[in-house]
Amino acid sequence: MKSILLTTMAGLILLSTSCTRESVSNDNNPNIIATSGTWRVSLFSERGKDETADFAGYSFSFNANGNLEATRNGTTQQGTWSTGSGRFYIDLGPKTDTNKPLGELTDDWVILSSTATEIRLTDDNVTSEEFLTFSRN
Repeated sequence: MKSILLTTMAGLILLSTSCTRESVSNDNNPNIIATSGTWRVSLFSERGKDETADFAGYSFSFNANGNLEATRNGTTQQGTWSTGSGRFYIDLGPKTDTNKPLGELTDDWVILSSTATEIRLTDDNVTSEEFLTFSRN
C-alpha cells in the first residue's frame, strides 16, 4: 500500500511539472532566481516520510559566487552550490548524524521546476525518493 502511494505521489509530481509553465526555461533560470533573497525549506521528504520540520528556522542564501549560507538562531553553516544540465548541486558537508539535517541537502538534485518564489527538486537517485522544495522567505 505504501509503495502504491509513493508511486502515485511521484507520478502526480512528474505529471504536474510536465503540464505547467513552471518548467525551467531561460525566463526561470534557477541560477538567477536562487541568488535573489533568502529561502527556506518548505518540503523535504525521503521515502514518503515528511522531514520538513527538521529545517524549521533555517534561512538559506545562495550567493552569486557559489557560496551557500544556512543560518539558524544566529549560527551560519557555509557550503557551496551551483546549477547546470538541469541539476542543482548543493554541498553543505557530509551526510552524517553529526551534520544533520543540513548534510541531508548535500546532493546532485534534479530540477523539477523553478519560479521566482519556489525551486522544486528531486534526488538524482530515484530509489531514494527524496524531494526538496525551497520557497522564498
